[in-house]
Amino acid sequence: MIRVSLKNMKLLEVIDEETSQVCCGGWQEWYGAWWKRQSGCGPTVAATIISYIARRRAGGSDDAAPVTRSDFCALMDDVWQFVTPGVMGIPSTEALIKGAAAYIRERALDIRLESMDIPKSRQQRPGFTQLLDFLSGALKQDAPVAFLSLDKGEAAPLDTWHWVTLLSLDYEPDGSAAVIGVADEGRFFTADLKRWYDTTAIGGGFVRFIPNENSPE
Repeated sequence: MIRVSLKNMKLLEVIDEETSQVCCGGWQEWYGAWWKRQSGCGPTVAATIISYIARRRAGGSDDAAPVTRSDFCALMDDVWQFVTPGVMGIPSTEALIKGAAAYIRERALDIRLESMDIPKSRQQRPGFTQLLDFLSGALKQDAPVAFLSLDKGEAAPLDTWHWVTLLSLDYEPDGSAAVIGVADEGRFFTADLKRWYDTTAIGGGFVRFIPNENSPE
């Protein structure tokens, strides 16, 4: 298998000042309000990605200290003002891009957003190797990817109607197999992307956050 991943996973670490627990990215349960905890996966993923890019640009090293949970929660609240879930959360790549692009413009972050949708109709879906090219092209440039699973199919531990942060990809070039590493709920785990693609009934989509100093393949 070929492996591609973000260059410095340490830059995703968030530490709880009270318990000293170190998490991988954010968790929507950290929002204070019940509604935000219920619907906040999209803005949490956006905050995780934006934090990673900011820390990388600041020269974060392999021994970089984790971000404190209080600082990360402040970023989550800041992102929420723009990536604001509706009654159905953030149900599409278009909805995430609309909010994230507004945040990026307001904060002058110099990041561009590119998406690939996996429609409900299997006939309209991009080929699996095309999806692999899209994801590996981002990760090779150290750019995290937001992944929307509208239906997890047979690919547990992914969830349905949920955003996660895609951090790594192990795949066969012919598209016969692919495993992704993702951050969700403050933890890292792997999932079978090929099984998700083959069995998801509704589909979903992917948004890659490309710092403008990079050129994805």
